[in-house]
Amino acid sequence: MGFFKKIKQLFAVEEAKKETQEKSSIRVEVAKRSNSPEQKQKMQLEEGMKRLEDATCPYCNHSFDKPLSRKKTCPLCKNDVYVRTLPFVQEKERVRVAVTEEQAEKIEIAWAKQNGTYGELMESKRKYDKMKKQLNRDWGKEPGEEDVQWHLMMHERIEHANLHQWGLYRNTTLHMGELLYKQKKYDLSLRLYLEVVYLDINGPNNLMLVDGKPRSSKEKGFNPSNGNDRMAPGTIKRVVMLKDKKLKVDDAKVEELFMDVAAQLGGALKLPVSPERAWNKLLKDELYRGHEG
Repeated sequence: MGFFKKIKQLFAVEEAKKETQEKSSIRVEVAKRSNSPEQKQKMQLEEGMKRLEDATCPYCNHSFDKPLSRKKTCPLCKNDVYVRTLPFVQEKERVRVAVTEEQAEKIEIAWAKQNGTYGELMESKRKYDKMKKQLNRDWGKEPGEEDVQWHLMMHERIEHANLHQWGLYRNTTLHMGELLYKQKKYDLSLRLYLEVVYLDINGPNNLMLVDGKPRSSKEKGFNPSNGNDRMAPGTIKRVVMLKDKKLKVDDAKVEELFMDVAAQLGGALKLPVSPERAWNKLLKDELYRGHEG
């Protein structure tokens, strides 16, 4: 092949690459436009979906005593009825509905596509299905939804700890406490909420790792002086609710549990704030003190 023929072929290849890149750019732009607020379409009320004010089961049309505000098992057909908000563009188009499990998943996917989180949702579902199958094999029976969620969060905590993502570790711990609260396992729930309090007081950070080590020697996994050592009001309120209403225990009992949690966590992670100092900070908190008695 002659020299000029080679040059001609080279230019042809470059032109093809350029054309491919231009087409790719056009596809990206079209995708961006299709996800713009102007292009988003609200999801319509479909057959079988029930407006909350109708207070009827989407499976069997059983009439509930009052409109649902959360997931409920129908007393007649024994199916779980879910409460969802249909995707909307403007607040005035907001519609709350009672739906079947299949419809709830369809709405969830529609919201994800509208919000640009479809990929994350599909990955989350993939992990859920994988964990469900694993537990089914291990237990010899199909696990419940909350069992799968619990084990997924346990794995998440391990992953966050390995990556020194202590802020995310803290958030997952909070979600675990919320799940236990929902299951009315109040003693275990309180333990995890107190763990979150102790983590907050120590100022958890998400580190950037390079070759498994922090990117900079100045970065710390926990830094109570960086302004991130504030206890979340919602967490304190839940601790108080558990203490005063659900478990009905005094400060001495809460202190005993807190010190046990903090000693184990602080020792494992070498946290900068001692359990004693952390407890004193919680005890002086206005939200905590304001609910005494």
